[in-house]
Amino acid sequence: MVKIPLEIKKFVEEQGVFVVGSTGGTSLTNVSPRIFFKIDDEAIYWLDFFKHKSYKNFKINPWATVAVFNKENLKGYQFRGTISFITDDPTKTEIKNSIIKETLERNLSDKVKSLSNQDAEIIQFEVKVCYSLNPEEYSDMSIGSDVDSTQVFK
Repeated sequence: MVKIPLEIKKFVEEQGVFVVGSTGGTSLTNVSPRIFFKIDDEAIYWLDFFKHKSYKNFKINPWATVAVFNKENLKGYQFRGTISFITDDPTKTEIKNSIIKETLERNLSDKVKSLSNQDAEIIQFEVKVCYSLNPEEYSDMSIGSDVDSTQVFK
């Protein structure tokens, strides 16, 4: 597992949104935004309210990509890793409540408040490799990795 540096954790939290890329049984990629999330030292957790394309892809292929970017500073990060589902009820409830609390502190829109009352799956994304998306840096060289990304991500 790759430890997510504090600077990168803060960056993701400050943006308040990231996108998740997934593929399932076809070669078509799905990308979807996430605002209900929590990030710790080794994983990113988010709520999946809809169980549509991404959710179905995760069931087939646990590998996913998360990207976050700040357009003013032209700074961002890409994480590649694996998905698992939190199903243990006490843990699931604890993580869901924590994510909802943090999200409502960042965003008070009526839509966000409404979604926060719905049932959701808890997704755990374990980071295996992290890349910079900063244009002046080499984006094909990983910042941190616990896998040989030259072999896994051809």
